[in-house]
Amino acid sequence: MKKKIIIISVVILAVVVIGVIGFFAMSDLRQGVIIRKEADAISKLDITKNDIDMNIKTKGDYAVVEKTMKEYMNEYSNNCKVVVKVIEDETIAKILTAENYKNDGPEFTTSKEYIAKTRAEFNEKMNALIDMTSEEKMKEAIQNKNLSEEFVNLYNELMLGDEIKVDLQQTVEALQQSSKTINNVFDIQEKVIDLLIANKGKWDVNNNGEIEFQTQKLVNEYNNLIGNL
Repeated sequence: MKKKIIIISVVILAVVVIGVIGFFAMSDLRQGVIIRKEADAISKLDITKNDIDMNIKTKGDYAVVEKTMKEYMNEYSNNCKVVVKVIEDETIAKILTAENYKNDGPEFTTSKEYIAKTRAEFNEKMNALIDMTSEEKMKEAIQNKNLSEEFVNLYNELMLGDEIKVDLQQTVEALQQSSKTINNVFDIQEKVIDLLIANKGKWDVNNNGEIEFQTQKLVNEYNNLIGNL
């Protein structure tokens, strides 16, 4: 009788153990599905316009991975939005117009301050973007989270898959080219404004809203600068 009781107890214990293992295995599987779904949702966003859902949908170490991923991508998205805002800035676009020459000339104090402020903000965010697009920087974000190798690898998989590596390289190249182009615009704007300041009294905006110079030399210098835009 005792043997039967022992056998039954062992069987029950085995069933319980298998049940517990199965429960955690299924739970682990669900967490993996959820976090991959969240990563996929982020990858489909236009991060220059859309906001990232910062609600954490997973639990335990999966939640640490999800939070790290979302915080990183949210910062990246915010930097992108600032850069796009500068690129689409109408005030910057109107700096070299007869209307601005008339309103802010001949000292152009407001224009020079705005260019300097906007350039600094643009370069700060652009440099941050280029830095954040590097594989090394992405990996750093998960290193101090006290996670096992399994979860560090999961993070790297979500953030640095083979396809993503190619996208990152293309993104860095595009960002660097954009930075070069926009800074060239800032350079030319400053040179044109400095030319007009140095030659105040030798130019004017006529009734047709056109800038006129007193000498051909100034016309040529102005046109050469504008031609580099």
